[in-house]
Amino acid sequence: MTFAIPEADASLEICWDNIGVPHIFANSIPDAFRGMGYACASERLWQLHLSNLYATGTAASVMGEKHIPQDLMHKAFNVTAREVPDSPGDYIVDAYLQGVNAYVDSLDEVPPEFLKAGTEPRHYTRHDVASRYRFTGWFQHKTWLEKIYLGKLMAEHGVEYFRHHVLRFSNEDAMCIESLRDALLGIDMNVAKLLFPHETRLSGSNNWAINGELSASGFPMLATDPHQPHSIPNTFFYSHLSAPNWDAFGASFPGVPYFMMGHNRDVSWGLTTGCVDTYDVFVESEAPGNTQSYTVDVANQPSRSFTVSESTHGPILESLTDALGFTDLRGAGSITALDWAMRDQPTSAGVLALMPLAKNSQQLGDALFENDVCPLVNNIICVDRHNDMHRYIATTLRHRSGSGENHAEQGVTGVVPLPGNNPDYHFRLSTAAELLVESNPLKKYTLTANSDTMGDSGRYPIHNFPTHDARAKRIDELLQKRGSNFTTEYFADMQLDLMDVRARELVPNILQSLESQPQHERLELAIKLLADWDYVATTDSKAACILYPLLEKRSHIQFMETVLGKSPLITTMSSIAPALNRFDISHFMAEGSPWLAHRDTLDKIIAENVIAIVEYLTTNYADDWSWGKIHQIRFGHSLRKHKPWQAIHVGPDPIGGSATTLRMARHNPPVKGSIEQEVYHGPAFRWIVDMADPLRFKFVIAGGNGGRPDSEHVSDHYTAWLKGDYFDMSLVREEMNIVRQDKTGSE
Repeated sequence: MTFAIPEADASLEICWDNIGVPHIFANSIPDAFRGMGYACASERLWQLHLSNLYATGTAASVMGEKHIPQDLMHKAFNVTAREVPDSPGDYIVDAYLQGVNAYVDSLDEVPPEFLKAGTEPRHYTRHDVASRYRFTGWFQHKTWLEKIYLGKLMAEHGVEYFRHHVLRFSNEDAMCIESLRDALLGIDMNVAKLLFPHETRLSGSNNWAINGELSASGFPMLATDPHQPHSIPNTFFYSHLSAPNWDAFGASFPGVPYFMMGHNRDVSWGLTTGCVDTYDVFVESEAPGNTQSYTVDVANQPSRSFTVSESTHGPILESLTDALGFTDLRGAGSITALDWAMRDQPTSAGVLALMPLAKNSQQLGDALFENDVCPLVNNIICVDRHNDMHRYIATTLRHRSGSGENHAEQGVTGVVPLPGNNPDYHFRLSTAAELLVESNPLKKYTLTANSDTMGDSGRYPIHNFPTHDARAKRIDELLQKRGSNFTTEYFADMQLDLMDVRARELVPNILQSLESQPQHERLELAIKLLADWDYVATTDSKAACILYPLLEKRSHIQFMETVLGKSPLITTMSSIAPALNRFDISHFMAEGSPWLAHRDTLDKIIAENVIAIVEYLTTNYADDWSWGKIHQIRFGHSLRKHKPWQAIHVGPDPIGGSATTLRMARHNPPVKGSIEQEVYHGPAFRWIVDMADPLRFKFVIAGGNGGRPDSEHVSDHYTAWLKGDYFDMSLVREEMNIVRQDKTGSE
């Protein structure tokens, strides 16, 4: 097949291999990115277009009025990149977009997804790319509702009830709660309707690297498996770019040239969601006089105009809910401003684009920031062939005052709303130098897994609402256990590990609760299974069928509502503010906690839930029950109810693991009356590279690299991925299994 990219400097080839990965061979780096853009658009044009609709605040213009709140939020908080400054990386972005737009121009008919949505492809610009980066930072880890929920809970029931249920909480935070108590009680929780999606669960990923002194090859190694909601097409597009003396392989969001995770001949890098806290909530003492007007286009309807009030800290949430008809600002009991650290910071399209060109870890780190600003919210590990290893927190956030070993006594941490009239809380922004947080560690390895990576070492709070540290602990355990002589095979075993450190920590306390209750046949069976469990979440485990459904029973919510009384705030906390996640028995029973007086109530709730779980299992499966029977994975195309996407799905299949095993498998909440667990979230791909031979590595995708409804590669990796197999990838042309070659040249 031949095709044209008018701006190409010379001829180039896109060679598609037998597992759907394009290998672009060009005579220059810009031409390689032109080929990448063309290849991506040819498989993922609708996915690319849809992401741009979200990022640019234009989703309602195609998909209707239900997206108006999302579009208005993105416009009000400048997710949509009102200003796009020039960048040294723009030439890469321009080349990539030339490839994308060349494919759009080649279309003879409108693709079926666009027809279904009633729209058409268009040309894409730097503005789209800049907005996409900002959307990534905005969307990945929202924390502002957690702060409002925590503030209201503490205002209503007292600080001490919830002090132990957040990672860090200072005395000054407590003073803020006391000073704002009446205002916090008055916050209308309809502000939760501004969240998109309306129910959300936390993301995750695993990422680690070792120095060459620890590897069998004598060179550094890196393993990464980012966790995303499973979908067809896959979240990322995977491609190999080759130009004279340069090769790069990586994963990118369709529509942007930035390799989020990847490697070239000199350096490799991986990424996890950082659970970085880039938001602050302020309670204002008086109504602000500033307003801004925004227009949202709506499909098949007139455009809607909105006027939003703003303070010096940011848009007023009640003003947004009032404009959208969720609340009436005139009756509001408080005025709450939301500060997103990126709102007033312009970002280019070219930031991050130079990462694949880095010759070493220092250059990789330099490419993350422009003028000390990075639009992401990620932990990034990079290591080069010369054993220079760095870990960055790639983000822009506020330099809050609370920090260090005695953070309880040192300033605000930002975990609860702050008084807007206190000038001490007008924090400066972070700098790039402050966010190089680890460099060539003495232990000769580094890791991240969405946990608090800073502990007491940070200059200021960064990870206020991290996920559980079980996966990080397990990576550390396995690296410590082996010690040295690491191979890609050992790293693969690590990525597939099913030991659940969180289960190992939870089960003894759960057993104590169960053993304190009057014995019951179902309870005795559960106690025996849990007591004998090795905490490995295999598909044939029976104990896993007790623990994980118990966690979904939300005993902590039942306990809080029994002690404090039922309230919508507590009932909806798990779904609307999921980063408030420190509600294990040990948190409730912390020294000095007022919950201690109600231990019997908690024990009874846990026992009743366990009995109900065993009743369900024995009623539905007799004695033939196991984790794989109730814990299954299935996913497919979002349009699979319609032609021509009806056949684009996989599963259901039994799968082991949990949200806290390295072989991560997060499930949707079960339907009412059931404990069946449908897995929807896990490793989008698995990738392991040994820098002794960066042109050959291990790789597999959860589904596939295709995206078109007629593509044979939409799910061709799935079987291997589910089994825990990998493809041995080669970037050497003579070693590739090429099934199609597309050629082009300048016109």
